[in-house]
Amino acid sequence: MTCKKILAALALALGVQTGASAAIVTIDGDFFDISFDNSVFDLFGSPTIVGDAVVWTPSADTGFAAEAGFGSPQVKKVSDTVTITIVADPGYKLTGSSLTESGNYYYFGDATVGVKAAGDLRMTGLGPLAGPVVSTLTTSAFVKNDNFDFDTQNWSGSASVVLGTQVSSATVSIYNLLAAWAIPPDVQSAYIEKRNVTLSVGVVPIPEPSTWAMLGLGVGMIGFAIRRKMR
Repeated sequence: MTCKKILAALALALGVQTGASAAIVTIDGDFFDISFDNSVFDLFGSPTIVGDAVVWTPSADTGFAAEAGFGSPQVKKVSDTVTITIVADPGYKLTGSSLTESGNYYYFGDATVGVKAAGDLRMTGLGPLAGPVVSTLTTSAFVKNDNFDFDTQNWSGSASVVLGTQVSSATVSIYNLLAAWAIPPDVQSAYIEKRNVTLSVGVVPIPEPSTWAMLGLGVGMIGFAIRRKMR
């Protein structure tokens, strides 16, 4: 196990309770690695890394859906939280992250029916000057269907955070909640599911010492030219 993977596993262990069923998994990416406890990814499912993004593909098959209607008063909801540790590759730093989500829904009935998607994105840099940054999920508007129209529509949501200082590793927590409600006596039905969760990771290269030296030389030459021109 490389030093980077050991650091990722240790960082994740600080925020996840250890149990007999814990299964710490590490996935290598092009710019960073992620580590997570695979035993607690119930509704999200396991992630993959595509370029600079971490991707989950939950659905009703994994239980990430809420449905209500055609019966006694119903308010149905499902929620889940995932936590991963991100460790940048040597020569890179983390600057923040942005979250995009999408799924399907429908609802019809009177004023006592509807659906909702909520949640937040939390990123905590693992460094002496770093701290947690939180952003609330903002979603597109949900539009009511005609009565007995069960065709699903698409919804989307987003959140983003910027770290106050660049770090080489961080923990990211994504909290999500889906809710559907349909209160009789009218004939009503509501359904919502999550189909995609994408976490884009802000990662930038660290300039080499020679690059800093060239930058300093360039700034110095510009300053010298300005002084000469002012004389």
